[in-house]
Amino acid sequence: MDHEAAVDDGPASGPVPWWVVAVLVVVPVVVLVGALAQRTWYPTGDQAQAELRMLSLPEHVPLVGAAGRIVADDGTQGNHPGPLMFWTTWPLYRLLGGSSWAFAAATALVNAAGLAASVAVVARRGGRAVTLGWGAVALVMVGGFGLDAVSQPWNPWVALVPFLLLLLSCWAVLDGDRWPLVLAVAGGSYALQGHAGYAPLVPPLLLLATVVLVVRERPRDRADVGAAARRLAPLPVAVLVGLVLWSGPLVDAVTNDPSNVRILLESFGSPDAGEEVLGPADGIRAVLQASDPLGPWLRGTTGVGGSVLPGLALLGAWATVAVVVAVRRLHPTLTRLNVVLGAALVLGTLAVSRVFGALYLYTFRWIVVLVAVVVLTLGWGVAVVARAQGLRPPDARGARRLGAVAVAALVALSALTAVRLVGEEIPYRRAWRAEAELARQVVPALAGDDRTYLVRWEDQVYLGGLGFGLVLALERDGVRVGVDPAFSAAAEPHRVLCPGEYDAVVMVVTGQDGIDRWRARPDAREVGLADVRSPAEQRAGERDREALARALSTEGEVVDPDQIDGLLSVLVLDPAQPPEVVALASRLVEAGVPTAAFVVDAPPEEPPSPDRACP
Repeated sequence: MDHEAAVDDGPASGPVPWWVVAVLVVVPVVVLVGALAQRTWYPTGDQAQAELRMLSLPEHVPLVGAAGRIVADDGTQGNHPGPLMFWTTWPLYRLLGGSSWAFAAATALVNAAGLAASVAVVARRGGRAVTLGWGAVALVMVGGFGLDAVSQPWNPWVALVPFLLLLLSCWAVLDGDRWPLVLAVAGGSYALQGHAGYAPLVPPLLLLATVVLVVRERPRDRADVGAAARRLAPLPVAVLVGLVLWSGPLVDAVTNDPSNVRILLESFGSPDAGEEVLGPADGIRAVLQASDPLGPWLRGTTGVGGSVLPGLALLGAWATVAVVVAVRRLHPTLTRLNVVLGAALVLGTLAVSRVFGALYLYTFRWIVVLVAVVVLTLGWGVAVVARAQGLRPPDARGARRLGAVAVAALVALSALTAVRLVGEEIPYRRAWRAEAELARQVVPALAGDDRTYLVRWEDQVYLGGLGFGLVLALERDGVRVGVDPAFSAAAEPHRVLCPGEYDAVVMVVTGQDGIDRWRARPDAREVGLADVRSPAEQRAGERDREALARALSTEGEVVDPDQIDGLLSVLVLDPAQPPEVVALASRLVEAGVPTAAFVVDAPPEEPPSPDRACP
C-alpha cells in the first residue's frame, strides 16, 4: 500500500504546488541554455569525441559509451558501459540544429527534466515543506555543479542527475511506492552507462529496492496471488525498460570481439602492476574531504584535498540525528531515505578505496549528490526531533505566511543561481578558443578538395584534445577525415583510416619547439596557427618556462626552456613532482601555448587491409 502522498513537516507547508518548486529549480538551467546560445563554442578533447558520436547518428548508432581510462590486458582502449547520454540527447540535438551549442543545450535540458522529476518524487513522499527544502538544496547543488556539470556533455557529469533520481526513486520504493522502481532503473542505467565508477553503487541500490518491493508485495495466500501480480506489475516493466536501455551494450557484447564488457572486466579486474589501489584509510579520507559542507557541492571545486573535519562534522551530525529519528520511530519516511543514503555512502566509500592510479574528484563526484541529500535529511531530521520535543507548529495563518516567505526566498535563490551559472566561462577556455582559431583557418583550407585526411597530433599539452576538435570541425563541414586505429574507442571504429585509405595527413603540433621543427620540413604545408595569449601573457609564459627549466635542471643535465612544452602534461599529472614544478607547469597549460596545423601528403602504401585494426 502506498504511503500517504503528502506528509507535511514544518511550518512552510502552505498551499504551494510541487510544480512551482520544480519550475524554480529548472529556471536557472533554461536561462543558461539561452545564454549559451549567444556564445560560439568549439569542443575539444572528450567533448569533441562525444559530439562525434552525435554526428554518427543515425547511420552509425553507438553501442557503448565514451572512451575512458579503460584498457584491456592487450592494451586495447575501452569505453564506459553504454550510449544513453547520446541516445537520449540526440533528438533534441537535431531539433535544435545539430551544433555544438545544441549538444550542450540538449544535455542541460535533460538535466532539467531530471531535476524536475526529483522534485516530484520528493513532493510525493515528503510533502510540501520538505519539497520547499529540497528546492533550496537542489538550487545550491546546481550552482555547485556550475555551467560545467549542468551543460557540458562529459560523461562523468551527465551521470550526476540520473544518480540523484536513482537515490530518490529507491527511497520512494522503500517508502511504499511501486512504480518509481522503473524510474530507478532508468536513472541507474543512465548513470552507470555514463561512467563505470557508478558500478559499485547502482546495482546494489537497485537490488535493495527490488527486494523490498518483492517482499512487501508478495502473495499473502493463494487468494492473493492475482492481486499480488498486479501489485508487482512494476517489476516486469522495470526489467523490460532495463533491457531496452541496455540493448546497445548487449548487442556489442554478442557482435564484437573483444566486447566492451570484456575490456571493462579486464581493466578493472587487473589494474597495472604499478598502480596500487587507494586503500580503506585513504578512501575514507577522500570521501570526508569531498563531504565538506562548504566544499565541492556548494562551491563547485574539483580538487580532492583539505581537512577531513568539516566533512566529518556534517556526516557525524547527520548520522546522529538519523539514529535518533530511527530509534525513536519519529518518522519512518525519513528513516527510509536515511537508509538509502547510508547504503550509498558505505558503498561509495568502499568504491573509492578501490580506485587505482591518481584520484580525481570526477571519478567519484557522485559524492556531491550524496552531500546535498545529507543536507536535506539533516535539516528535515532536526525539524522532526524539534517537533517531538514539543515545538508547536504555527497555525494555518502563520503557515501560509511562512510558506509565502519560503517561496519568495526560493525565487531569489533561483535568480541568484541563474546569475551564477550564466556568469561562468565555458571550461577550458584557452583550449577551445585555440580550437576556434585553428578550425577557422584549417577547415577553409581543406574543404572542397575531395581528399581524405588522417588527423594526427604531437601534443603534450592538450593530450590530443585539439586534434579531436579538428576532426569534429572538419567532418561537420563535409571533409572526409579520420584517425589512426589507436583512437578507435575515442572516435569510433568507422572513423579509423588504414594505410592507403587517406590522401594526406593533418598534423596538429603544440608548442613552439615542435612548430619550428615542422616549419623546417620541406614537405609540410602550414594551414593554421593559433595562439590565444596576449603579448603580456606570452612574456609571462617565457618567464615561467625559464623558471621551470631551472627547477628541472640538475648538475648533470640542463633543461632547455624551448623544450618545456613537450613535458607539461607529464609534469602536471606526476604526483612525484615538487609543488612548485606542478604549479609552474599548470600555469603554462592554463595560459595556453601556440598550436599549428600542417598538411603532408600520405606516403605510397599497400592497399588497405580488410582488418580494421591495421596491424
